[in-house]
Amino acid sequence: VLAGEIEEMIVQRGGKHLESFKLFDIYEGNQIEEGFKSVAYKIVFRASDRTLEEADITKAMDKILKGLQELGIELRG
Repeated sequence: VLAGEIEEMIVQRGGKHLESFKLFDIYEGNQIEEGFKSVAYKIVFRASDRTLEEADITKAMDKILKGLQELGIELRG
């Protein structure tokens, strides 16, 4: 899966409070299956009219993660 596909999914599923995202780490090493990479993104959510609650963020992140799983991406714990 290309980084562009991941970023497109973040934009599509992030919702109206998605402010920004940034790829900050790519890892290939002993803990990752050969031929695979681990990527990490910083995702920022913000509302101009109120303080977001955890439920707002959880709902958006669940949508993003479900979309990524549909692309065949596994979430590392």
